[in-house]
Amino acid sequence: MARYVEIIEATDPMMAPPRWAILERHAIDLMNQAVDPLLQRYVYPDGSIMWPTSDAHTGVDALDDAYESFHNWPLFYLLGGGDHICDLAEKEFDAITRQFARYDSGRGHPMVVKEYEQGYDWFHQGEGYLFFYLLGLANPDNAKNAARAARFAGFYLNEDPDAPNYDANLRLVRCPHVGSKGPGYRYSEGRPAPAWGYADWKRYYGLPFQDVPGCDSLDSVLNRDVALRMGQVVQERMSRGDVAMNLAITSMVTNAYLHTGENKYRQWVLDYVEAWMDRTRQNNGILPDNVGLSGKIGEYTGGKWYGGHYGWTWPHGWHSIGAGLLAAAENATLLTGDLSYMEFARSQVELLMRNGITLDDGTLYVPQKYGDNGWFGYSHYLRDVLLEDGTRSVPSDKPTKPLLWKDGWFEFQPMSPSYVTHIWATSLLPEDMARVMRLRDYVKRDWDRIIPTGGKDQGGHEQAWLSYLKGEYPSYPEEILEYNIGQVYNRLHYMQHDKQDPSTYGDWYLQARNPITAEGLTQLTMGAPLPVYNGGLLITPVRYYDAERKRPGLPQDVAALVPHVEESGLVVQLVNLSGNEYRDVILQAGAFGEHEFTQVRYEVRAADAPAGRYYDASTEIPTVEKTREIGAPSFQVHLRPGSQVTLQIGMRRFVNDPSYRQPWQ
Repeated sequence: MARYVEIIEATDPMMAPPRWAILERHAIDLMNQAVDPLLQRYVYPDGSIMWPTSDAHTGVDALDDAYESFHNWPLFYLLGGGDHICDLAEKEFDAITRQFARYDSGRGHPMVVKEYEQGYDWFHQGEGYLFFYLLGLANPDNAKNAARAARFAGFYLNEDPDAPNYDANLRLVRCPHVGSKGPGYRYSEGRPAPAWGYADWKRYYGLPFQDVPGCDSLDSVLNRDVALRMGQVVQERMSRGDVAMNLAITSMVTNAYLHTGENKYRQWVLDYVEAWMDRTRQNNGILPDNVGLSGKIGEYTGGKWYGGHYGWTWPHGWHSIGAGLLAAAENATLLTGDLSYMEFARSQVELLMRNGITLDDGTLYVPQKYGDNGWFGYSHYLRDVLLEDGTRSVPSDKPTKPLLWKDGWFEFQPMSPSYVTHIWATSLLPEDMARVMRLRDYVKRDWDRIIPTGGKDQGGHEQAWLSYLKGEYPSYPEEILEYNIGQVYNRLHYMQHDKQDPSTYGDWYLQARNPITAEGLTQLTMGAPLPVYNGGLLITPVRYYDAERKRPGLPQDVAALVPHVEESGLVVQLVNLSGNEYRDVILQAGAFGEHEFTQVRYEVRAADAPAGRYYDASTEIPTVEKTREIGAPSFQVHLRPGSQVTLQIGMRRFVNDPSYRQPWQ
C-alpha cells in the first residue's frame, strides 16, 4: 500500500485570509525568533546550562528539570517551527546528557550513567523524557537517538546486566527508583534512613503517613527524633517493590517499538499494563499504588493498597497516579488498536467521580487522594479545595483549617479536565465527552474564556478547546493564539529586563524563561491535547509534513485548523497565505500513522467560474464538490497561492501498525 497519494488541489481563492490563520503563522514566526535571546543569555555555547552553579554539585535530583526546559521544542518543530528548532533541541539533549554525567550522585557514580538517568522515580523521569520521545517523533532519522531508544528501553527488559529492573515472572518493576544502575536499593540498603525533616515545600502536601508515633503535624518533624522516625517508616514502606507511577515506563518502551517495530517492546508494554489491570481487579476496582517484591499488594504498607511512593496518599495523589495510568492506557491502545485499554483509565476517573461531592453551584468536587485519618491542616497552593467546615481553600503558605477527609478520601476539588480530555481524545466516544462536561467548574468557568495558567507545559485550556469543538466557543482559535503570542512576548520582556544573579539560579531557571508555547498550535492544527506531561506520547488524529522539503510540520505560509473531530473522521481547514508560491502539505492519519484515511470531500472552483476577473468578499465563486477515495494513512494537498480548502475526512482509527516511519519512506 502506498504511504501517501497526491490527489487534491486546492483552488478556492481567498477574499481575505482568516484571522486565525494570520495569528497562527505569526505565532510560529515569533517563536522561531524567540529562542535566540534565551540561548545567547542563559545557555553556554556548547549547549550546557547554567545550573548547577558549581561543578561540585552532588545529588540525584533535577536532570528532569534540565530536560524539561526544552521539552516542547521538538513539538514546536512538528507543528511547523524552523529547521533550527530541531537542530537546537537535539543539541540541547546531547549537551545536558553530557553535562549531568559530570555530577556526582552521592552514591558512588554520576547522575547520568550510560547516557541515562542512574535511578530516579518515574514521576520525574516521565517529565524529563517527554523531551526524548518528541525528539524521536521530530527526527526519527537521528541514528544516535534511535540507538539510545533501544538501549534505554533495554534497561527495563533486563538487557543490561547492570540494570535488573524487571521481574518478568511477576511482571513488576523492582523499585520506585530505577534506571541505568538498576533498582535504587543503594539509596537505603546498608544506610541509616535519612531524617524526613521539615522543608518549606512540604507545607503544601501534608504527611505521607499518619501512624508515626509523635508525628501529628508537619511541625512535629522539626523535632529531630520524630523526623528520624518518619524517615525510617518512609524507607521501610517506599524503597522496594513496584509502584503505580512506574506505568509511565511504558512510554519509554513504546518509544523503542516506534523506532524498531520489534515485538519484544510491544509485548513488554502489554504484559506490564495487564499486570496492573489484574491488580486493580484484585483490589475491588481500585488501582493500588504499591506492590511488594513477592507480588503482594501492600506488602510493605501493612496490607494497605495506598501509601506507595508517589501514590494515592502523598505527595500528589491522582495528579501522579493519573498521569502514569493515562500514559500506559494510551500506549497499550496505540500498540494494539484495542480501545478497551482506555477503560483502565476511565474506571479510575469514574471511581473518583462516584466518591465526589456536588455543591449547590453544580460543580463536582472530586477527591484527589486517599489515606488514613489524621492531620490535614496543611497549606494549599490551589484554590477551592473543600475544608472540613464546608468552606473552600484559598492559596496560602499558612496552615489552613483542616481539609475534608471522608471515608479515606481527601483533597476534594474540581478535577483537572486534562485527564478526561485525554481519554476522550483517544476514544472519541460521546460518553467520554459528556464526562468532561460533567466535570466543569462552575466557579472558574474555564470553558468560555481564556484563563491564564501557570503549568510547566504552559497549557491548561482543555475545557475551552472542547467547547470550541462543540460549537460553543467560536472565537477560541483567535483568543488562544493571542494568549499564546502574549506568553511569548511576556517571556521575551522578562528576559530583556532580567537582573537575577546567575549564581542564584535554581534548577527551574530555564523553565521560567522558555519562550516556546505549543498548546494552542497543537489543539488547533492537530485536533489534539498536549501530551501527558509526566511522560505521555503525542496522541492526535492528524499531523502534517512539508512535502517539498521532506520534513515534519506545516510548510511555510500554510496554516491549519481542525474545527471538528469525531470517531469516524474530522474536518481540516488549510490556508496558503503566500500570494506567489504553491505549497504542498501531506496529512498523516495519527502521529504514528496508526489510523487510515478512507475518503475526503472538498470543494474546488468550478471549471466554468470566470477567470481573470476581480473578486471581492461579496462575490460568490461557483464551486463543485469532489469526493476522493484514499485508503491510505496519508495524502497530499497542493495549495495554490492565496488559496484555502476545507477537507471533510473519513477515517478508520487504530488500524495500522504505529511507527516513526515518515510518509515517503
